[in-house]
Amino acid sequence: MLLRSKLFLAAGSIALSALAVTGCSAGAQPEPADAPQQVRSLQSATPEQASGFRAAADEPAIRAGVHGGEERVVFDFSGLSGVDGVKLMNHELNGQSPVWGGSGEKVEGMSGTKFLHIRIEVADPERRTAGPQTFGQSLARSAVVNDNSHGTGELTIGLSRDVDYDVVVEGEKVIVNMSA
Repeated sequence: MLLRSKLFLAAGSIALSALAVTGCSAGAQPEPADAPQQVRSLQSATPEQASGFRAAADEPAIRAGVHGGEERVVFDFSGLSGVDGVKLMNHELNGQSPVWGGSGEKVEGMSGTKFLHIRIEVADPERRTAGPQTFGQSLARSAVVNDNSHGTGELTIGLSRDVDYDVVVEGEKVIVNMSA
């Protein structure tokens, strides 16, 4: 039995040595000609250049689009380290432009005449914010994660006018559907 164990160990060592000698050449493969430019850029980026790509992935994502006959804005906390679930606390549509967390300074770069303020519970130990980001939609003009501290967060959408809206939480995503 001892001889069989030694042979297994020797065979495993030879296999690992063979991998080390060949260098696991996956990183040396040529990039496909039909790869999107952003993918090609990221594949050929130095670690210093690639860190810019990673920084954007380490904050909440904000997306906007049209879904059915409604406009939609999604605040996405999924994939962020330390975030496990989001819970809706309340929401309010008014004319007050958003401010940055505890400083109370106005969030520059937001457009809209009405603002939908959404307050959530989110356990984000890094207290990450995102935006403001502007959109070319008829209702949703901009959005920001403007206050994320002490287990709560505020998400704000700048709107062109009053809207009917619905706020839905799915895991770590806050989805807002709007219509005129």
